Amino acid sequence: MMGNYQVRFRGRGRGQSHREPSPLPDGAEEFREVKIRHTRHALHRFTDDVAPALAAYANSSPNKFRRAITNAKETIVAKTAEERLEFLQRQKFTKPDAEAIIRSVLQEEQHPARTVFDFVQGITATARALPHQDARIERELRAKNLLDRLT
Repeated sequence: MMGNYQVRFRGRGRGQSHREPSPLPDGAEEFREVKIRHTRHALHRFTDDVAPALAAYANSSPNKFRRAITNAKETIVAKTAEERLEFLQRQKFTKPDAEAIIRSVLQEEQHPARTVFDFVQGITATARALPHQDARIERELRAKNLLDRLT
């Protein structure tokens, strides 16, 4: 199966992308980046490499993603403050990071974290506050891995 494609078109000789996309688009699976320069073969390259992937993406079903979200919302992993901290520490988060995630869930969701979905929301919320892109991506991947365990 072909993966999702992200295409960057180069600007007019400046060497920068016309539009800088997010490094990990929302819901990206099997992500692959294709860079196409403005050459005489660019159109053929687009039709050969990118168009089939776009068609496969358009015809794909979101059911796997929906199932993962539903399972995450239904899977209760912590009921007390101690269980919340223990759950995040089992996921290899430091105590300060775990406390920040718990606080962010309480702030953004207006209830204590109980389900896997709550913790994923908290992890992604704390990722937005990280100053470096690599750290944000790493944190987002950890949230994705939590969801992937439920599928």
